[in-house]
Amino acid sequence: MKKILYTAVLSLFGFVAMAQNDVQYTHHLFNRLAYNPAYAGSQCAPVLNGTYRNQWMGLDKAPETGRLEFHTPFLGDRHGLGIGLTYDKAAIFRNTYVDLNYAYKIPVSENGTLALGIKGQFDNGRANWQDTNPLDLNDQFLSGGETTNTTFNIGVGAYYTQNNFYLGLSVPQLRQSTFYDQVGLSDDGDNFRTWYAMGGFVTDLSNNVKLIPGFLVSYNSNAPFEVDINANLVFMEKFWLGLNYRLGDSIDGLIQYQLSDRLRAGLSYDFTTSMLNNVSNGTVEANVNYMFGGGCNNEISNLRFF
Repeated sequence: MKKILYTAVLSLFGFVAMAQNDVQYTHHLFNRLAYNPAYAGSQCAPVLNGTYRNQWMGLDKAPETGRLEFHTPFLGDRHGLGIGLTYDKAAIFRNTYVDLNYAYKIPVSENGTLALGIKGQFDNGRANWQDTNPLDLNDQFLSGGETTNTTFNIGVGAYYTQNNFYLGLSVPQLRQSTFYDQVGLSDDGDNFRTWYAMGGFVTDLSNNVKLIPGFLVSYNSNAPFEVDINANLVFMEKFWLGLNYRLGDSIDGLIQYQLSDRLRAGLSYDFTTSMLNNVSNGTVEANVNYMFGGGCNNEISNLRFF
């Protein structure tokens, strides 16, 4: 019975076991702190960012994610500090993460800065076995009803920026979560680690139109290779129109609008291209970003991009 239950759960939500608590965002350009701790304080002003993601709508017990984060520079912009709160649920699993991020910035050229970051994260995981529909009501594995545990993890990252482009490399989790060992969803070895590489640049197409292409690549030895390739057009430094392609998974449309110098909001919709498009209505995601203060040399316009 246990093997039947695992197969049913993992066939739809494989990343719960393979990538542990790594989450996925279509607005990854605006959620870089979730992937890389070295991003903390990179915008030279305090920033509050929130994202809500409803994945594979229409599918029973589909993933749903919410994240709220705040990060800021301090001590002369050479240091960055960030804190994030994430709630993620999929199938019978409910996970809450609190992460604290620190970044140290090193000037490496007249316009280039390399930031090195580290994060500490508390993970609270819960598996409610009563939400399943067991074939055998006397299954001893389900007799406890609920499994819960709180663990601690650490991650590291590097993030390089210049005036018109950025590159990042990170490993958000270096330790294996004992919660997934406890429920029997972890294998031996280091396949719980996911590596992320990100990059992008901005270029002027005209006086009023900018192009911002970018990518996000994730690698986990026990999970399918993932790459997001995207491009955003920014009109009058106000309206963002973007397209994202996620390999083997979806084609995504994004819109963002700069409501004021400090406030930006946006929506995205993922058109599922995998077999899940037969049972789901796609994925919707909302993002809101607010910047306090003037930022690097009070040049707010540059902060909207990197």
